Amino acid sequence: VKNALIDAIASSCTGKIDIIGHSMGVTLAAHQINKYSLTSYVDSFVGIAGAYRGLWSCGNYPWNVWTSTCGAQGLSINSPLLTSLAGQKPGARAYSIKSNIDQIVCSTGVCTVGGVHSSTVPGEDASYTFATGHFGLLTNTAATQVDLIQ
Repeated sequence: VKNALIDAIASSCTGKIDIIGHSMGVTLAAHQINKYSLTSYVDSFVGIAGAYRGLWSCGNYPWNVWTSTCGAQGLSINSPLLTSLAGQKPGARAYSIKSNIDQIVCSTGVCTVGGVHSSTVPGEDASYTFATGHFGLLTNTAATQVDLIQ
């Protein structure tokens, strides 16, 4: 992910990039942006169906489900990975596209962590909620995605 971001920045005509991430790609991209201080190069960041605040299906770190998706560097609530992203806006503009019927983010019937929808991006400029599932958020919101990076 780091190499893809650096390559995109290097080949950008403006020195700035737009990022559209889906699901775990949202948190992976945000983590690399934060870790390598790339925020100033990100014009817009669009997080689609991300678990920015974690997944209840993973549990609460360190009492979490042991899978590659969960754990210390995964999507367990309060994992070190997610805690490192708290309050860190990943670009000049940030947006979330989410759903209250997302079968991944809301699989336990609860979409919020600490009263905030898990897909909410810190410091976001706007959020869009659709009545579609996890993969529908990616495939059925193309027009919104394009509008957000313009």
